[in-house]
Amino acid sequence: MPNTARPSASHRGAGRLPPGISGQIKGWLNLDGRFFLGPRYVTLLEGIDATGTIRDGCRRTQMSYRTCLNRIRQMERALGRPLVVTARGGAAGGRAELTAEARRLVRLYRGWRDRMEQETRRAFAAARRDLAGSRHRARSR
Repeated sequence: MPNTARPSASHRGAGRLPPGISGQIKGWLNLDGRFFLGPRYVTLLEGIDATGTIRDGCRRTQMSYRTCLNRIRQMERALGRPLVVTARGGAAGGRAELTAEARRLVRLYRGWRDRMEQETRRAFAAARRDLAGSRHRARSR
């Protein structure tokens, strides 16, 4: 008996990639070959810089206050210098501020990531074109 079933969704458009597929690279900075700073920690530092508190910076990353403090301490130990300077509160509450070095690291990371993302989009578009071209060449043989 002949197969009269309709092709399944996985077989429709065989040989084509979904239009919504894209490439993405997650980047992090290493220090002496070990992980040092990634997107969540940059978001943490940016949050501290924007709000003036570690607690509000933590909210932006959806990490606990304790995790954020530990991560800040790890980064500072690795560098041998402070990244966040704090002042205890009193009636007005405490505050936290990034050091100049922390701000430079955030700018370095963001500049690098922006360039990397631009290059990734171009490289992925080129890979898609290459794939489409190879598919077209294969059909015309």
